[in-house]
Amino acid sequence: MTHSIERPRWADPTSATTTRADGRDEELVLEFMGALSTNDADRLITYFADDTMYQNMPLPPAYGLDQVHATLTGLFQVLRIEKIDTFHIASRDGVVFTERVDLLTAIPTGKSFELPALGVVHLNNGKISGWRDYFDLRSFEEAVDVQLRG
Repeated sequence: MTHSIERPRWADPTSATTTRADGRDEELVLEFMGALSTNDADRLITYFADDTMYQNMPLPPAYGLDQVHATLTGLFQVLRIEKIDTFHIASRDGVVFTERVDLLTAIPTGKSFELPALGVVHLNNGKISGWRDYFDLRSFEEAVDVQLRG
């Protein structure tokens, strides 16, 4: 069952930006976005630097490999990432911005939904040193019938 959060009009799957990367930083981030659908924290953690940070805004950040791994592991116990469609990507000086729609399934309820998101990924020597995702937390919580905020 897919819950409908209306797909934004800018999310055109035929757009050339869905497959085009400009440089190694963007290629790495698109590769990572594709790997997210493995829902495998052990595989995903290999993309991160030792002193990394990961945060789903406005939830608390995770610092370092152990905390990021634990956060990803916990995330994959409550949701499954089915697919990530990246529609816009841009980068400068080791910072990559993505505008995406993530297709997610809440494991406790079985509800699937599309969630528009903006990601900011900092890269250092080919590894993710910081990753922040911005999305509407209330829409997410309503779509999956799970409250993440305390």
